[in-house]
Amino acid sequence: MPECRICGADESYQSIKAAVVYGGKDYHNFWFCQECKIIYLFPFLSIKDEAFFYKKEFEKFMDSRSGSDRDWSGAEEHVKTNQDQVSRRWNFLEPYVKKEMDILEIGCSSGFMMNKFREFGMNCTGIEPSGEFLAFLKKNGHRAFPGLKTMKQDMPEKFDLIVHFFVLEHIRDPFDFFKETYAMLKPGGRIIAEVPCANDPLTSMYTIPEFEKFYWSIAHHYYYNPESISYILEKLGYEYELIPEQRYDLSNHMTWMMEGKPGGQGKYDQIFSRQLNEKYMDDLKSKWVCDTMVVVIDK
Repeated sequence: MPECRICGADESYQSIKAAVVYGGKDYHNFWFCQECKIIYLFPFLSIKDEAFFYKKEFEKFMDSRSGSDRDWSGAEEHVKTNQDQVSRRWNFLEPYVKKEMDILEIGCSSGFMMNKFREFGMNCTGIEPSGEFLAFLKKNGHRAFPGLKTMKQDMPEKFDLIVHFFVLEHIRDPFDFFKETYAMLKPGGRIIAEVPCANDPLTSMYTIPEFEKFYWSIAHHYYYNPESISYILEKLGYEYELIPEQRYDLSNHMTWMMEGKPGGQGKYDQIFSRQLNEKYMDDLKSKWVCDTMVVVIDK
């Protein structure tokens, strides 16, 4: 049995949370630490294997996990099928953004959020390790780099706002990552991170065996909840706020229950009203039984 990768608690505090890891081997498990409440992968990929995965295999891996409402087959298609995510994210980003801000997006993929930031009038820089997406970003006129180290060599400037969406769970050492990015903020700057929440109702509230085989991914080092992310941020001494968010709607949840597969977002919109969907998601968020959380860190 391992010691906790976050707080170092000994094996007596550790138990297996998920014995099946999507894309993993039989010996991979996700473990739960009773001390800091983190859920972590063990054993985990080597640095070399992980670098190869993100440079060469990530899009194919994600395409295998996506429903029909999300297309990872190419960069153009990825942009088109993520416009709903642009609208949803803008709802929580809008209070924090201003024109002419210097913004860094880490893990910007095909640039669908970068496009929005640029259209709004912000000065954008992106980090994207995927070779295919990085070439596409540059072709579309975005300033983008394969990693933070490369970017710092070229432009050691500071930022008003650093954002990353569904990136933190892929990071091997969240303490080092937060320290590095926090140091890149201007005085009064801010980090906004969108993170999967392990309290997702499809695993915490409903019993759906096929979802359990799907949810726990080899691409993730960690699954966070409010307690575990708070543990890390308080250890770092940061001022922060956690905001509950729900990405997937009632139709998606019914598709999982009835068909045992991803997809279905908006499938029953002709039957379920917008008000019903919003009420369902608001109730999940109010109880923190939601699939996502937004982390806001102020400097």
